[in-house]
Amino acid sequence: MVGRMEFWAPVATFLSLPLFLAAFAWYAMRARRAGSGQSLMGPFEEIWDPIAHKTNIEIQIEAQRSPETPSPGDPPSDLGIKRA
Repeated sequence: MVGRMEFWAPVATFLSLPLFLAAFAWYAMRARRAGSGQSLMGPFEEIWDPIAHKTNIEIQIEAQRSPETPSPGDPPSDLGIKRA
C-alpha cells in the first residue's frame, strides 16, 4: 500500500501543474478580454511588467475622471437652456 502512495503522489502533483497553468492562462485571457480581473492579475502584472501595471493604473484613473470644465476651443454647451 505504501509503495502505491509513493508512486501516485508525485504523479498527481506533476499532472496538476499543467491543469493549474492552463486554468490560470484561461482566466488571464478572459479577464483581459472583459477588462476585469485587475484585482487578481494586478500583482502578477506588477511583478512581470511594472511599467504596464503603472500604465493600467493611469488608464483606470483617467477613465474615472469626468471633465467638469470644457477645454478651450470646445463648442459652448446648452447648460439646460432651451432655445426657441
